[in-house]
Amino acid sequence: MEIIKQYRVVILILLPILILVIIRSVSTNHFKPDAKKLAEPSVLRSNLINSKELDAISGKTLLIILGEVKITGTNSFYPGEVLNISPDSILEKSNFNRIKNHNGTIILFSSNVSLSARMWMILSQMGIERLYILTEDKDNESFKNKFRPDSLTRPEL
Repeated sequence: MEIIKQYRVVILILLPILILVIIRSVSTNHFKPDAKKLAEPSVLRSNLINSKELDAISGKTLLIILGEVKITGTNSFYPGEVLNISPDSILEKSNFNRIKNHNGTIILFSSNVSLSARMWMILSQMGIERLYILTEDKDNESFKNKFRPDSLTRPEL
């Protein structure tokens, strides 16, 4: 009993650390988000939606317009709720609560697709589900240079 009294400060510090280490080693995903699961829709391009698919969505939808974008053409009449937010204020408490409490599909739109992609990643990491990026071209990646194999070099033998 005297040993416990003598080392009680050390025991009080080491015991919670030991418990946390055991929990961390036995279970998965307690302390960090599952990055593979969060990035999977982006890799599979299932997070992209065009205007035809947008019309086919049933239920409540929230269109978030990022920045100073004017919707023209076929999208000028949008039946769902529209929210204009500047990208730097999307995580403000009032805006984030409005997004988080929305029961339905959330669609991000910006004239810059990379901005929409960044906001999609941030919101998906914050736990928002049923989140899509509105774009007309689903294959919007273009390579800067054309790939040409170098025929001058050969493997050394």
